[in-house]
Amino acid sequence: MVSDIAKIAAARARDYADTFFGLGKIDMAINSLTAARQLDAELPGLDGYYTAYMVHSRMEKEKTWYEILGINNPETELNIIKKEYKKLALILHPDKNSSKAAEGAFKIVKAGYDLLSNPDKRKTYNTGLKKRARNDATTAPIPTRKEQQSSSYKRTVIIRTADKKTCIVRETSGNVCREYVTPVVNGYVRLCKF
Repeated sequence: MVSDIAKIAAARARDYADTFFGLGKIDMAINSLTAARQLDAELPGLDGYYTAYMVHSRMEKEKTWYEILGINNPETELNIIKKEYKKLALILHPDKNSSKAAEGAFKIVKAGYDLLSNPDKRKTYNTGLKKRARNDATTAPIPTRKEQQSSSYKRTVIIRTADKKTCIVRETSGNVCREYVTPVVNGYVRLCKF
């Protein structure tokens, strides 16, 4: 009788996971699915649900296409990428996976495979990854939403215009945002006081 209750609770937790996903709360969906797995590891479709949520989670966290496909090394050969894609496509195909996240995850994985299976697109993408890795080493971490909404949060974004003589400056302080154009003099931008 206790095992029957656990199976019912696991099925409900799985259903709640889909509800959370529908609300855009992927982390809560994953937590609910983890609870379902702890209650009944034999519940059908759990692995498919979990894989679909993880693909969406990785996409939301702006992971690389390699990470989304479960590949660690960008220098991986095409046949290994193809093998990983087929494995994920089989799990995520909407005909085999009844999760609300399955169709979107399938499309994400397909887009990643399409990019990485084309040698020219892959080369361009890898070049962009190397540039991004160099830039990430010099940039500050991205603040959380709570930090952005606090009144002490300040952020300045400088966008150089096509003529390279002026810049658009976007300053954010708490919930206040302002934009202005400023000249570039000897490679420097003069910022106004907020």
